[in-house]
Amino acid sequence: MATSRLPRTRTWMLAGAALLAAAALLAWFSFTELEWTDLRDELLEVNLVTLWLLMLLLPPCGFSVSVVWLVAGARFGPWWGGLVVAVTTAGHLLLMHAIGRGFLRERLRAWLRRRGHALPAVPSGEHVAVAVMAVLAPGPPYFARNYLLALSDVPLRVYFAVCVPLYVARSYVTLFIGDLATKPSGRQLLLLGVVYAVKLGVCAYLLWRLRRRLIEVRAID
Repeated sequence: MATSRLPRTRTWMLAGAALLAAAALLAWFSFTELEWTDLRDELLEVNLVTLWLLMLLLPPCGFSVSVVWLVAGARFGPWWGGLVVAVTTAGHLLLMHAIGRGFLRERLRAWLRRRGHALPAVPSGEHVAVAVMAVLAPGPPYFARNYLLALSDVPLRVYFAVCVPLYVARSYVTLFIGDLATKPSGRQLLLLGVVYAVKLGVCAYLLWRLRRRLIEVRAID
């Protein structure tokens, strides 16, 4: 009994430490005069190897990927920055897929099994649609999207082939438009509105299609 409790206790301790660190970081930015733009400016002064390692390792831990994209654009320019974003995003996806399929999935399955539940299965033929929705749907943070996809039945080849180009495309909105928190132009706001509307339209269509597919599967069963 003691040996079975030890890994579980260690897991909860690590999760608690991560939450405390995230809360401390949030409080630091909330109750001081520092802003994300200050952190971005600090990252611009870091040497290239250290900067790339930070860009690779911070987002899987919950760090804002928009800051990473802004740093890439400011440090490398829009074109080389896009290449850096592509390579870094590929690293994020591989890392989070390995964590999701290894460390997280078995523990989540065991936790759900004890409560009489199971991870939902993605209908056959809908893996691409689910991956596209995970990237385009407004709301969830970057790390949550990718960990949820890793926990699903979506194969790595689909996860990788769909998410990398879509994330790079999303990053270019950030790279070219920049931080809209300060004096956005009418054209920038219009472009953002169009991009947002397209994303919502694609997600709505895919959600309707996925719902119809689930109804068909249940009717056959």
